[in-house]
Amino acid sequence: MSNKEENKDEMTDTEFEELKNNKFKQQKLSAWRPVPTIWSTTITFVVFGLIFLAIGVVVLIFSNEIEEQTIQYDTLCEVPFINCTVNFEIKSVYKQPVMFYYQLDNFYQNHRRYVKSKSNGQLAGDIVDDIELIMSDCDPIVNATDVGRATTVSGKPLVTGMVANPCGLIAKSLFNDTYILELNSKEIPIDTLNIAWDSDKKLKYNLPTKDKYGKDIDWKDYLWTNVTDEHFMVWMRPAGLPNFRKLWGRIREDLQPGNYTMKVNNYYPVKGFNGKKYLVFSTVNAFGGKNSFLGISYIVVGSICLLMAILFIIGYNVHAGNQKKAT
Repeated sequence: MSNKEENKDEMTDTEFEELKNNKFKQQKLSAWRPVPTIWSTTITFVVFGLIFLAIGVVVLIFSNEIEEQTIQYDTLCEVPFINCTVNFEIKSVYKQPVMFYYQLDNFYQNHRRYVKSKSNGQLAGDIVDDIELIMSDCDPIVNATDVGRATTVSGKPLVTGMVANPCGLIAKSLFNDTYILELNSKEIPIDTLNIAWDSDKKLKYNLPTKDKYGKDIDWKDYLWTNVTDEHFMVWMRPAGLPNFRKLWGRIREDLQPGNYTMKVNNYYPVKGFNGKKYLVFSTVNAFGGKNSFLGISYIVVGSICLLMAILFIIGYNVHAGNQKKAT
């Protein structure tokens, strides 16, 4: 309350009237104050309903144009199985670029302990041999014995008790199946470049060039896998759901109808967690990959908006009719 209001007894009648009729106090500002009516509300629901329906139909049309095929292969190949052969048929033309994914089911990469188990310093190119620091970052996969690897990339033995580089659960569980696609015994190249995020390649992953004393080193003598390999980067970005796909590469030519062969070096076990492994081939368009859920969601929301508009009109007419009868 202002001083004038507190001392209104000392004010003149004119000053008191000016204060009482102040625009702020009487809410006489020229601000826009919309007052919804039955017709403006109905029109709003109709407009948004039609927009959502149109977007949903367009997304569904684009999604249905995408060619996609999924082939389960863990039941065909025992682990380990080198050059396991998976035969499959493509019945229509897949326009390039064809995205080739591997898919895992029932693998929970989103578990909190799993996601935290890594050393960002190691991945960035630092040589970290402080066991306590590695324990806090990478527990329970800390040393060479934990990671289950015998040699570095150069072939040197990993000494028992030596800090694992890279350490942690995500790195240890690295997916390591490899693939060769053939048609009529002719190999079809799969481009594995630029499959990782640019931000990962530029900011998160580097090879060590010096040890902790500043001496030049060869990273192959220290790491058991190449952390700048893009397949490694793709794996290190955890999936949010237990059934997920990760990009393996792109096929830069049209896939014609025919009987194809995928030669799989099948190393990755999935029986331990009741998982499944799939090969996935998919074309893409302006909206990305196949995604019927998004289009259906827009159509459902648009239908609800139109239904609400109809209910508003019916309710208004019923209410108006009851008022006429009452009069």
